[in-house]
Amino acid sequence: MVPRKTTLAALLGAAAITGAGAGTASAGSPPITGTEVSRFEESFSDEPFMCQDELYAQTVSGHSLLHFAYFPDTGAMHLHQDDHGKAVAVPLDGTGPTYTANFWFSDTEVIRAVKRGEVLVEQDTDFNHVVGRGSDGSRAFFDFHAHFTVNANGETSVKFSTTRMVCT
Repeated sequence: MVPRKTTLAALLGAAAITGAGAGTASAGSPPITGTEVSRFEESFSDEPFMCQDELYAQTVSGHSLLHFAYFPDTGAMHLHQDDHGKAVAVPLDGTGPTYTANFWFSDTEVIRAVKRGEVLVEQDTDFNHVVGRGSDGSRAFFDFHAHFTVNANGETSVKFSTTRMVCT
């Protein structure tokens, strides 16, 4: 539901390349920061909606906040994205309920170079939460939480994801 993941991937790639050679900047350099606030709208009709098997015409719209901070002295990059908005899903074949939904998406990433830029340490946490209400009184709830940590040895030391969907 959220189109911004490619923006984060591009920023992370740039952080990884830039951060790998960090450590030679002058001491006390201020962080380089940026914030992007935007609106988005997307329509598609090639997927079922939550808890349904049939295809739906879906329109998703909302607001996005992307903030980053790059620390030249250490090569660290902090990224945080929050998206929230609404969706409307109408069954393509005219049967089944029409859904209205609210959603929230969050992605937080912290990356830094260690061992003279030879290893990237990373923490990544994702949340995705959707609540939909059908025109027939049905409800659909989706909750996703994932996290991983790559330690200074380049090993994944923490990794989990939980997904919960409730259809009533």
